[in-house]
Amino acid sequence: MKRNIFILGALCLLYACSTSEIIKYGERPRINFENTSKLNITVQHYVYFTDEDYLNGVTQKSDSLKLELMGEASAEALKCCFKLINEQNAPDITFPEYVELPAGAYETYVVVKVKRPERTDSRFVVTLGIDTENPLHDFDAGKCEGQQLEIVGEFRLKPVGWNNYFGTYSDGKYCFMLDFFKGTYGSIGNTSNNRALVREAYKEYRLTNPAILDEEGNEIIFP
Repeated sequence: MKRNIFILGALCLLYACSTSEIIKYGERPRINFENTSKLNITVQHYVYFTDEDYLNGVTQKSDSLKLELMGEASAEALKCCFKLINEQNAPDITFPEYVELPAGAYETYVVVKVKRPERTDSRFVVTLGIDTENPLHDFDAGKCEGQQLEIVGEFRLKPVGWNNYFGTYSDGKYCFMLDFFKGTYGSIGNTSNNRALVREAYKEYRLTNPAILDEEGNEIIFP
């Protein structure tokens, strides 16, 4: 009997909480960036640039960020506005002033354009936030951890599997190889012929150009 009373009490409490949430969020919808973390922290979203992007001249990438509705779907389209929380790297990202959540929908996406960092082996961080102060914004503030998102742009040039066949790795050396062979490391082939070709190409390059330096400030060497 006591067990049944306990279960009934728990169900009543659960119902009360659910009703409270519906009342809380049902009056005016709230919206958040998707956040699957259970640590209540701001999510980081990475946009990577690689050797293939360098080879193909890709200097900007578009990416979609998911937004999730809290509460019941609206019978009409609603606007969600955005702003930069951190202005330091503002030129490195572009985004629309707002996106619309279609009528009856529970999620939508905002497309951001991220520029490739100027230097290899570098990154920048931009914090994009939901702008609840914009008069066009149709939502109340949602969860704190879902109101902003850190976008990390990172330029990772070094390929997986570099084995020093072409000497000690450096980004400058690899960029020269990418420009010369017109292919990434995995497609070049560790052959004596390729090593001789790139060595002679660099010698010819040095006749009319300054030295290419490694990360320690020393001129690169092709064995």
